[in-house]
Amino acid sequence: MALPQSQDQTAARYQTLILQALAGLSQGDTRSRTLHRLRIYLRRLQAYLQIIGADLNAEMIDKCVSCLSRLRTWQVLDRYVKRLNASRSDLRKVRDRVETTRLKLGEKDAYGQIKTLLLTYTSPSALAGSTPANHRLAALRTGNAEDLAQLIERASVKPRRKRLHALRLKIKTIRYQEEWVLREADARPRLVEQLKHAQDVLGDYEDMAEFRKLARRLRLDCQKKIARDWRRARQRARALPPQLRLVNDALAGRHLRLVRSKPHVAQPRGRRVDGPRGEPGLRS
Repeated sequence: MALPQSQDQTAARYQTLILQALAGLSQGDTRSRTLHRLRIYLRRLQAYLQIIGADLNAEMIDKCVSCLSRLRTWQVLDRYVKRLNASRSDLRKVRDRVETTRLKLGEKDAYGQIKTLLLTYTSPSALAGSTPANHRLAALRTGNAEDLAQLIERASVKPRRKRLHALRLKIKTIRYQEEWVLREADARPRLVEQLKHAQDVLGDYEDMAEFRKLARRLRLDCQKKIARDWRRARQRARALPPQLRLVNDALAGRHLRLVRSKPHVAQPRGRRVDGPRGEPGLRS
């Protein structure tokens, strides 16, 4: 049994949106929203490929997303320092890095290369003979639950940045896969909500840790403010892993009724819930 035609059509629509975004960026579109949406659509397409068993193809899409990460980081930092009412000097330093990184991508023809990889690895011939989706999803859920359990335990014992980052990446993968089957009989919408919340908390910490490092490198005047927000984000992230055990039970199909709508994590006063990216629901 293959994926319903509606999901195949959705994948084709994402491919079209990706190509449109790539064309815009190649022609000089500098809007951070365009790049962000490109990464989101690529991630969703990657999840689709994982579900149908095209793992090598999914890995190539992952590389496409990764090559855009540095520009995305600078763009998010730019928006974040604006919210901090940073000095003109700080804003100029960050914006210079945004522009330098953007130009380097253009010089390397990064968008053209992504287009070539996309058309190569998501063509009908490349996806011929994929694993039936219903069997694949069941296997993915079992493997995801086992992997997530290990990552949760490691991060619960020692919530270091690398461990929390690995946990976030796994949660992100699972979330995008589960979103693909939200209209199916075995959909788990509350699980998706839980995963997204956890991804946001861990993503905010990863962002702030990177911003803190970049602020030191650039010697920004707003370093102290960034360090303050980094400490708050770290506190939230370190408190999260033990709360994710019930989430993993839901993924494994156990104790579904015990899962709250969101893991309860105290929100630091004065801190935006949507984190430094400022784009709830669009985190990549």
